[in-house]
Amino acid sequence: MMMTKSGSPSRNAVVSPSLLVSLAATPWLAAIVGVRAAGEFIEQLGLASEEIFRGDRLPVLHFPDRPSDAPTDTTTPIDRG
Repeated sequence: MMMTKSGSPSRNAVVSPSLLVSLAATPWLAAIVGVRAAGEFIEQLGLASEEIFRGDRLPVLHFPDRPSDAPTDTTTPIDRG
């Protein structure tokens, strides 16, 4: 506020300081709410991706059986000669 020579506040201030403070606070409050909402969205997205990649939803892979002529004893040494 502007002060006159007598020390009293001037009545011809263009914009009230309380209005300026409220206009400056609005974007900050909107940003706080937006960041919280984005955080919750990312958390929910992470939980949904866990559900997609959970083991019981993956397809069963069928591997061929061992050939019958393959040795089943793994304790025999391999001849590397």
